[in-house]
Amino acid sequence: MGDLNIKTYMNVITMSTEITQFGARLLESEPGAPKSVQLVVDTDGDEQAMFEVQLLIMTEILKRWYRPPIKISSIQERDLGKLVAYFGSFGILFSLTIEPTPLVLRINNRDYLQQSRLQDMKFQMTDAGQLYTVRFSHFL
Repeated sequence: MGDLNIKTYMNVITMSTEITQFGARLLESEPGAPKSVQLVVDTDGDEQAMFEVQLLIMTEILKRWYRPPIKISSIQERDLGKLVAYFGSFGILFSLTIEPTPLVLRINNRDYLQQSRLQDMKFQMTDAGQLYTVRFSHFL
């Protein structure tokens, strides 16, 4: 598979192209064992940049499985399992929690900018009366 190297100072087009290529190469085979793929993301320890890269990788994988616009509620459980396995193959724990949408809801997907640890960052969306929360964390 090789490595994916992303520099945070790269322009968005270059980074997006590398993530698109990584997603395509990743999906050429079934998910590997945990930490079997080396993903090198040069963020100088910036966990917010790491979070953004993980969201982009997740989006790229889902775009290849489902035609955009992607309705999160239409994602099959078996595909979620594969998504977890693909992220695990490069040492990232992927978590998607689903709960009923509260009566009062304020989603601010920029809150992660106030966090310093990857596991404390989240991305939320609603669909079909459900609240979906995506989180990532590093394997220990």
